[in-house]
Amino acid sequence: MASTRCVYCDATLQPNSMFCLECGQLIPQAAKPPVPAQFSPGAAPVAAPQQAVPRAPSAVDPVPLPGTLPWQQRGTAQPDAPAPKAVPAEVRPRLTRAELVFSTGQRVRVAGNAVIGRKPAQTAQATGAQAIEVEDDTRSMSRVHLFLELSDGVMVVGDAGSSNGSGVQRDGVLVPLESGGTKVEVMPGDTVWVGDVNFVIHAA
Repeated sequence: MASTRCVYCDATLQPNSMFCLECGQLIPQAAKPPVPAQFSPGAAPVAAPQQAVPRAPSAVDPVPLPGTLPWQQRGTAQPDAPAPKAVPAEVRPRLTRAELVFSTGQRVRVAGNAVIGRKPAQTAQATGAQAIEVEDDTRSMSRVHLFLELSDGVMVVGDAGSSNGSGVQRDGVLVPLESGGTKVEVMPGDTVWVGDVNFVIHAA
C-alpha cells in the first residue's frame, strides 16, 4: 500500500493514489506480494487433478448379421440353378389380375405394378405402383423388398436390393433372385419368398 505522505514534498496523499496531487511525482508503491512457488519461473509443473479414465466397454457378443433364412435351409435353394424359364405364350395362362396369398394370412389383389415390403408406400407413390405393406414381426423383410410388374398378361418380379434376399420356387426348385438385378417371370402356382415371408400367386 502507498505511504500516506509524499516522499518528495511531504504532502498528504489520497488513499490508493499513484501520483502526488501537489508535486505530481509518482508515488512509490509497496512491494508486490510474493508469487506463489508453483507459479514462479522454473517451478515444476503442477500435475492436473487425476481424472477418471473411461473404461473400455466390457466385451459383448457381436450382433449377428442376417443369417441364412429358413427358406434357404430347406435344401431346395439352388444358388447355381438358372432362373425359372419363361413359359411359352401358348401355354402360359394370361393374367389380367392376380391374387397374392401371403404366409402371414394376408391376401392382396394386383392388376398392375406393385412394391412389396414392410414400408413400401413412399417408393410405390414415387413410381405410381401399388403399395403392398406386409406384416413381418421378424423384420426379415426390407422396407422396400420386391418389385412386381403385371403387364400384357405377364407377371415378373425382381428383388429391390433387399438385405435378406428373395427367391422364386417352382416345381420344388427354389432359385434366389439377384439382388437389385434382372426381373424374372412368374406364373400362378409359383411361390415367391421375400425374406422369411412368402406368397403364392393365384389367378384372380
